[in-house]
Amino acid sequence: MKKLKMKDPIKDAKRLIVLSTAILLLIFPLSGFSQSLNVQIDVAPEVQTTVVKDLDFGQVIAGLGSQSIPAGSPNMGIFRVRALRTQSVIIQMNADEELLHEDPDVLDSIPIELQAAYTNFGIEDFELSTPLNNLGQSIVLEPSNSNPSSEWSSLFVYIFGNVDIGNVREGVYTGEVVLTVIYE
Repeated sequence: MKKLKMKDPIKDAKRLIVLSTAILLLIFPLSGFSQSLNVQIDVAPEVQTTVVKDLDFGQVIAGLGSQSIPAGSPNMGIFRVRALRTQSVIIQMNADEELLHEDPDVLDSIPIELQAAYTNFGIEDFELSTPLNNLGQSIVLEPSNSNPSSEWSSLFVYIFGNVDIGNVREGVYTGEVVLTVIYE
């Protein structure tokens, strides 16, 4: 006669519990075993503006009349705007309409009229410049012709114009040119 083996109900129940737990964990994973990380980066474009060369009328004689720094002159003022290529910027020039004596007690002034032009493509060559309008101009920086794969490019703003030297006291007369660069 053969002996019949009886199944152990406790072992079967344990196996059923382990199997059920494994299936439930696969279907509904525990949140305690997962982690999440929220990353946020705010990348602001960088725009740098530097004075390459000051506008310089040099020494002038009182009562001489109109003196000018013509477009393309080595005495022009030059600004360099450096930014990421394809960065869009708005450039506006604001300049004093008269130069004032360094001594605030001297009320003499010298009328000044300035204009501006710019080059793009990272090239500092006035011959390739475009006039800058007085209201502000939107410009997209183009990659440099000398290094088209560079992430950076520059544009150059040239300042030139006239002063009218009347009968004024001798001394140093100064004014201010503000180049406003707004990136979009």
